[in-house]
Amino acid sequence: MKRYRLLILFIYLLFGGNIIHSQGLRFYGNEKRIAERSSFQVFESSHSLPATQSFSLQFEYRANNLSSPGYIFYLKDTNGNIAYNLTYMYDDIHSEGHFMFAQDGKQIYHTFRYSVNTLQRKWIPIKLTLSPQNNTAEICINNEKITLSDITFKDKSFTPELYFGMYSHILETASFSLRHLTICTSQGKWEFPLNESKGEIVHDSKGEEIGHVQNPVWLINDSYYWKPLFNHYSTTPAGFAFSVGTQQFHIYNKDSLLTYDIYTHEAKRDAYSPNSFPIRLGMNFMDEDTQQIYAYELNWEDTYVYHINPSTRKWETVNEKEIKLQLHHHSSVYDNSQKQLILFGGYGNRKYSNQFISYNLLQNHWDSLSFSGDIIAPRFFAGMTITPDKRYLYVYGGKGNEAGDQNIGIQYYYDLYRVDLKQGHIQKLWEQKSPSTDFVPVRDMLLSPNGKYIYTLTYPEYHPKTELQLYRISIADGTCEALGNKIPMVSEEIATNANLYFNPELNELYCVIQEFEKYGQTSTRIYTLAFPPVSVANINYYASYKKTIHHLSTAFYIICLLIVGSGIVVGIILFKRKRKAVSAHSPNTSNSEYTNQKTPLHEPADEKRDSLSNLVPQEITEETENGRNTEPFEPIQSNKLMLFGTFTAIDKNGHDITYMFSPKIKQLFLYLLISSIMENGTLSSDLNNLFWPDKADDKIKNLKNVTINHLRKVLQEINGIELTYQKGYFKLLFDEQCFCDFKCFTDLTDKMKQEPQTEEECNKLYHILARGKFLSTINSNLFDYAKLNVETLAISFITNQIGKNYQKKSMDKTVLHLCNLLFTIDPISDVAIAYQIALYRHQNRHDKALQAYNIFTKEYQRIMNENYPIPFDEINITNIRN
Repeated sequence: MKRYRLLILFIYLLFGGNIIHSQGLRFYGNEKRIAERSSFQVFESSHSLPATQSFSLQFEYRANNLSSPGYIFYLKDTNGNIAYNLTYMYDDIHSEGHFMFAQDGKQIYHTFRYSVNTLQRKWIPIKLTLSPQNNTAEICINNEKITLSDITFKDKSFTPELYFGMYSHILETASFSLRHLTICTSQGKWEFPLNESKGEIVHDSKGEEIGHVQNPVWLINDSYYWKPLFNHYSTTPAGFAFSVGTQQFHIYNKDSLLTYDIYTHEAKRDAYSPNSFPIRLGMNFMDEDTQQIYAYELNWEDTYVYHINPSTRKWETVNEKEIKLQLHHHSSVYDNSQKQLILFGGYGNRKYSNQFISYNLLQNHWDSLSFSGDIIAPRFFAGMTITPDKRYLYVYGGKGNEAGDQNIGIQYYYDLYRVDLKQGHIQKLWEQKSPSTDFVPVRDMLLSPNGKYIYTLTYPEYHPKTELQLYRISIADGTCEALGNKIPMVSEEIATNANLYFNPELNELYCVIQEFEKYGQTSTRIYTLAFPPVSVANINYYASYKKTIHHLSTAFYIICLLIVGSGIVVGIILFKRKRKAVSAHSPNTSNSEYTNQKTPLHEPADEKRDSLSNLVPQEITEETENGRNTEPFEPIQSNKLMLFGTFTAIDKNGHDITYMFSPKIKQLFLYLLISSIMENGTLSSDLNNLFWPDKADDKIKNLKNVTINHLRKVLQEINGIELTYQKGYFKLLFDEQCFCDFKCFTDLTDKMKQEPQTEEECNKLYHILARGKFLSTINSNLFDYAKLNVETLAISFITNQIGKNYQKKSMDKTVLHLCNLLFTIDPISDVAIAYQIALYRHQNRHDKALQAYNIFTKEYQRIMNENYPIPFDEINITNIRN
């Protein structure tokens, strides 16, 4: 079959394959237990390399933890005793990282030294070339090259065996990531995209299963799953700005400025000097040249422009009341070269705008811009971006109407315009049909490096509990592709901001969500995604590829069988004709007739025949099993639903029926349960968008009915719970027969509005939280908002209880128990470690205090990738950092 594999792979890539994104592999170092570190055997024994007269190894390296030393790779001669390694070491005194190339166990040939700034979160190219015939080696790291002679080659050939990370007795490995791996020998060349998303098999660029890795951490998942990076809550409205130059996020509100450093992961909050700031909606732009944040508001009499330098934290008025207009959810770009802010569209006073307005920083003047060509209909919620040469603007989507009057109604737009700033001309490039679910883009869009695509986040803003989806849209024709998983968000139209940023220094995308509450309180959440982002098809590439290979292989054999069978039939017919011809001319020929046996063509009748166009990867659902086993408060031993810790369902007979909840049914059930307890159930139409977003309308109804029916059958095994449907809403109803720990949690906290009031209620809540984190085994964005609310209240409650019980002096066991509870929710809680150490000191158990501190700092270093900043002797409950 191997001779046809390249042909099959070509057919797959031509008709049904996805673009192969080269990604990478992460290796944990000393910050992890030995059992969690990775070992990558590049060529398994079945694919081992023969002896070669030349060998080269090329890859890119990125340090994940600069202070973690150890092996990077180990290269040995299978038929000899010689071996080489590349090792990373950290020089704390000079803040340097050292790469040492050595003959393993014998001598160091050369050391490359680089500053931390050169290595920090950067991809470093590394290449090694060995020449056994000349007894030489050439190694190049970050364009610094060295040639080594007399590296103790005894033979004229070399049989390479290559490992990254751990190997045999080698346990100390550097903390790094690897990508773009290429191996060349006299016999050939092997490229490894490392674009697997799961499993331990490593494929080369031809799809062959070549290598094997233990404990893999595949980097492609960082390009699909948005990761929370930082959260901040403000009691007043807040604005957000990102500085590429300083690699910092800035969050400002009425009285202070918070700065978050992307490299150190440290956040610093400082009060203004000396005045407060009249913020309302947090609009701003960043001038990278001066590192000034320019905040502005467009709200009739309250229109202004202020600026602040984060280093001085002093707001100064730049422009005030020059213009009077209101433009909510307008689009904006800042041209740093011209010092000009350009705005388009917006909403105010029940009117939609299609004006272009500019603010010139040098002239300190607002003005309107006029353009010829196509007219853009009045709208708000449009997205806008500017080309690197600052000549063109692209305006995409939004909602409004041609009259610009809200009273007429709303039309959603899926069109793209190019605005030529130099020629003063607007050209409509295309308009797409409306999708099944309307959406709007965020105001900040990004251009791809080649200028052919636009990246934007979109969401149905009319859903209170909505989700952001990243799309890549072709500028040429408007075709688009969904990338990454969805991010949950609460949408309140005017009071919700979501923006997209790109960090070219780290090659990362940032999604920043700002949710404003009724009285101005603001929640800011920052997520990160590795660039370039990938689709669900990309991370399912090999599963889809193997399925295609299977179908193509089957089809190939069937075609061969048909050809052979047809040949046999044709041969029989020709043979029969020949015999008849012979018998007609020969008097001795027998006149008996031949009976032809039918030759069956063994084609499986029931084989499923998927066309290449229908090979769509299934959606990814991942679950972990890390729940705690601490016994919770459970008043009954049957009819139970446990959402804290490992999700568990107990039926009316006391049997565990968790297995009956398939991943899809489990997600649907939990979503219905939470919405039924916290609200009034879930609209049927919302379920369509959340659980079957990519299905056609005619298929959704059938899929939903089947799933709902399966769920109802499962719930029949539990007394005291019923799924109802009234006036378009699905809702779960409970009675006293069924115990649900989440319902008990919300009853004790008045739907998470307050903490328990009595000691008995507090004890019940302790027992619920002791089982583990809320939905700890469920990995889905659908529940991020609920998890955030539960954990926020739980942390606040436990923190308050720790302080109250500590004051009683006689509640040592309770305090320790509460500290451990807090660690289950926040493993790097400053409050928990401070009180734990204070308690041990009070008991004169200094050894236990130091032990607790060491365990905590190791966990902190593992999670935060940095050392805990507070020394053991300085930890004090009177000075716990916020």
